Amino acid sequence: MRNWKKWVCLTAAGMAFFMAGCGKEAAVSTEAPLVKTVVAGEAAKGEKTSFSGTVHGYFESPLAFQTGGRIMARYVDQGQRVSAGDALMKVDSKDAEEQVASAQSAVIASRAKADLAYSTLARYEKLHAANAISDLNMDQVRNQAQLAQAELDSSEATLSRAENNLGFTLLTADRDGVIGSTLYEVGQVVAAGTPVVTIIDDSRLDVHISLTEKQYRSYGVGTPATVTFWALPGVTVEGTVRDVAAAPNSQTGTYDAKVTLVDPPDTVAVGMTAEVKFGSQKDSQGFMIPLSAMASQKENPSVWVVKDGKVHLVPVTVGRYGDDTVEITGGLSRGDRIVSAGASKLSEGEEVRT
Repeated sequence: MRNWKKWVCLTAAGMAFFMAGCGKEAAVSTEAPLVKTVVAGEAAKGEKTSFSGTVHGYFESPLAFQTGGRIMARYVDQGQRVSAGDALMKVDSKDAEEQVASAQSAVIASRAKADLAYSTLARYEKLHAANAISDLNMDQVRNQAQLAQAELDSSEATLSRAENNLGFTLLTADRDGVIGSTLYEVGQVVAAGTPVVTIIDDSRLDVHISLTEKQYRSYGVGTPATVTFWALPGVTVEGTVRDVAAAPNSQTGTYDAKVTLVDPPDTVAVGMTAEVKFGSQKDSQGFMIPLSAMASQKENPSVWVVKDGKVHLVPVTVGRYGDDTVEITGGLSRGDRIVSAGASKLSEGEEVRT
């Protein structure tokens, strides 16, 4: 009897423990899945969409002498406006002038020699026609005339090079613009090819900014932007990315980018501090969301939208891709709350915890 009672107590305790375990398992199995959400159209935490930069000319030409020497004159100052062909600097031209004089003398001598050779050739042709001289003599005279002509051509080419070298001693502006900097002063000696002055073509303007590796593919060529200026409160100019470096800057480790200003006012000047902002226009084509928000349940691009605690699969159209973001151009509205993590096992209408 005692054994029977002991067996009944043990059985009852086991059944109670089993039922308690099943209850917990049922409770766990019915709990809504936990997901992470973001609001569509809002910048991700830590995502940078505005960049400080400096206004530059569309073209900035560092100019150099094609021949070396001591700088004898500087005709311009920094900030001075110049036109194409204006004189900028001049190096010592004494040696070049002497080379030109020597080449001119050589040309005069060669021309006199050639004139004599051709007049002799004309006389000998008459004698040869009258059979007064042999064919050999005629060939020798004709050859002398050809040699004299070749010598004249060579001396004229030498004179042309000498005149070019003389012209290279005067540095002129290659375009209209503003002198950005003068790097050498009168009395200094410069080598050929060393930049001595910079001309900025300010007929069009750029803003130079720097992009990190993460931002490099998010703002490619053609990306629209709005630009404001620290010195011009209230002035806003539209811009477009026109150039992004293919490799990072060796000194900064960032990618240099140029944003061209569209119809900037005359008050915008080279050297001003500017702020370039991307993705802030209300009429922009789309907005970026995390790439992890794209649902994997369908082949076509879709995202899970959370409404009233339940998820709904919404088809979307996508634009450009960033490193870890994707542009949504249709299907979503700014302010929609979407699932950015934990979406792999969701089903339509399922309740979720956020």
